[in-house]
Amino acid sequence: MNKQRLEMYFMIAVLVILVGSAVANYGTISKISESISHDPSGTNVTDGTVIHVIGHQWAWTFVYSNNTSTVNAFTVTVNEKVTLLVNSTDVIHDLYIPQMDVQSYAVPGQTNEIQFTPTQTGSFFFECVEYCGEYHYEMRGYMTVVN
Repeated sequence: MNKQRLEMYFMIAVLVILVGSAVANYGTISKISESISHDPSGTNVTDGTVIHVIGHQWAWTFVYSNNTSTVNAFTVTVNEKVTLLVNSTDVIHDLYIPQMDVQSYAVPGQTNEIQFTPTQTGSFFFECVEYCGEYHYEMRGYMTVVN
């Protein structure tokens, strides 16, 4: 086999791998796009539970629509849409609730919105997954889903 033909086969194999990877990546991104937070400016959230989430060194504060608040814990209702409006008072944080497939950055001066609907009751761990300083490990807590 001559050298030019071998190089052509190699280029075709690389092209097939790249196109296959691009198709798989597009499918994965399309599938998880609903669990990625976005900027809520211009939207009016009216249904379900709306909770303002404020990240600060080194805790999470959750403020409900009736102006009550909790630290490092919050409660929602099963099968009811939850909207988290996430921001920060100091540095960048990243709220991650793995069992709900929810993750949102908390950025000073910017509010990000993430929506999800819990389908089972229980206690679910959350944490900050963006290193934010000396006591970063303390930014964790539990989301409780009730009937």
